[in-house]
Amino acid sequence: MNAVDFAVRPTAAQASPTSLPRAALLGWPDTVRYSGSAAIGLTLLAALAMLALIGPAWWPLHPETQDLANRLAPPWGFGGTAAHPLGTDSLGRDTLARVIAGARVSLPLSVAATAAAGVVGVTLGVLAGYRGGWVDGIVSWLSDVQLAIPFVVFAIVVTATFGHSVANILLTLVVTGWVAYARVIRLQTQALRQAAWMEAARAMGAGPVRLLGRHLLPNLAATVAILATQQAGAMILYESSLSFLGLGLGGSTVTWGGMAALGRDAVFTAPWAAAVPGAVIAAAMLGFNLTGDWLATRGRR
Repeated sequence: MNAVDFAVRPTAAQASPTSLPRAALLGWPDTVRYSGSAAIGLTLLAALAMLALIGPAWWPLHPETQDLANRLAPPWGFGGTAAHPLGTDSLGRDTLARVIAGARVSLPLSVAATAAAGVVGVTLGVLAGYRGGWVDGIVSWLSDVQLAIPFVVFAIVVTATFGHSVANILLTLVVTGWVAYARVIRLQTQALRQAAWMEAARAMGAGPVRLLGRHLLPNLAATVAILATQQAGAMILYESSLSFLGLGLGGSTVTWGGMAALGRDAVFTAPWAAAVPGAVIAAAMLGFNLTGDWLATRGRR
């Protein structure tokens, strides 16, 4: 065996099928699998966004209009009619119209909570990782305290104290969601602040503001984007859970979680009343998670 043969011949570990990506084992290019995940995730998110934006114009039926003669009507294709494509609830209200109305509440609320939690978490994570010392100690202690408080308990306290409102839902989601950002960003900041290019910029006279804004934060942008897409899916679930438990917006505001809660009373006689909003929640979470997974994969390439 000469040197060239040794250099190009893979080792046993490299040649092992278990060390290859799943796409390679299936005979697919690795990039195809990632593009497929991205396509599915982005398509789901685009469809839900369009449903929220132009849904009322496309399906103008009011979500509170009752049709008691057709209460708990099944979806079209399962014994129902095109007048109510996704069926009706226990009061005869059109499920499609209510899904559209819920999209106009649940999606913006979850995205806003994700953005607000990201601002708080990234800020605290960067400060803790860059400054260290007592700042790091306080942020770490706050994150430990937050993780020790169950999400539902905190939501009950906020709702019992301040009542049902959008601001209170945002407060609950932000306070319970910033920790995920802060912990990851803190660790990455600790690693990046000691990088050679950071030391070089510091030696050339760059101050803390320039170091953070020009050198550190741009290198954290990919991580923040990945965290945000994954966190948005979690926020959809959290907001829906609060509405399902009666801790959400309340009143006549339509949310996907509230629709599922109303449909549970007829889950054995009309399962579509709870299954349709549940499927929409799952589709939103799948869209965000697939997009986040794709971004994470591209970040490692």
